[in-house]
Amino acid sequence: MPIDDLTALGQKMREARKNKELTQQELSDLSHVSVKQIANIEKGKMNPSYLILRALAKVLHISLDTLINPDVSLEDEGVNQMKMLYSSCPPEMRDTLLHHTQETVKELTELSK
Repeated sequence: MPIDDLTALGQKMREARKNKELTQQELSDLSHVSVKQIANIEKGKMNPSYLILRALAKVLHISLDTLINPDVSLEDEGVNQMKMLYSSCPPEMRDTLLHHTQETVKELTELSK
């Protein structure tokens, strides 16, 4: 990754961590990635491996695409977040999640008319 991409990745990761109100230490504890690695990624000094990115993205509930693609639109980010919610839901509860989401969409559509 070019330096500018590493800086953008670090900024996105820091923003996602702060949005979850996590310290670097808490993120480290939850993801099993060292605090030093997290700090270096956030500073744009480290090009993390896929496994590290995946561990961090899972804890932060953010897609890898959102983390590594600086041009993800807000709409695409919303789609990615919906996918993350679905995939983080226990498999036996996914039908329930889909049903409730569909019902919520119907209600919101009616309210917006």
